[in-house]
Amino acid sequence: MKRLILILALCLATLSCGSNDDGPEYSAIAVFIGEWDLEVRTINSGLPEDFGEESIVFSEDNNFEDLIGRYTLSGDTEASGIFSISGLPYDLNFEDSTGSTLSSAFNIVDGILTLEYTNDNGDSVREIWRKVWYNEEEE
Repeated sequence: MKRLILILALCLATLSCGSNDDGPEYSAIAVFIGEWDLEVRTINSGLPEDFGEESIVFSEDNNFEDLIGRYTLSGDTEASGIFSISGLPYDLNFEDSTGSTLSSAFNIVDGILTLEYTNDNGDSVREIWRKVWYNEEEE
């Protein structure tokens, strides 16, 4: 009988010690979240292009753990929609509210985001974006 009570107590203790999901949440796309300003755009490895002020704001969607969020692009081009990260090597994918899509290779280091993609004209585009606010603790 003592053995049965001991086994039952052990089972109850094991069940009650399950994982606690009340800890801090960490966004899978946290490094993107925030406002970014366009610093340089080159086409076909040429000289930097003239452009007005452009910024993009990345924000979280309602699922904190996925690789999907929202974006708003403002400046000469206005757009908004969803962005996602996919594949190996990783791509940054944009889909605007009209259903247009763009897929870009990316690199992000120390608050600098580099995007490389092919535009609708078949040109190779490289853009460098700087995070408006950057905190080293984000990484």
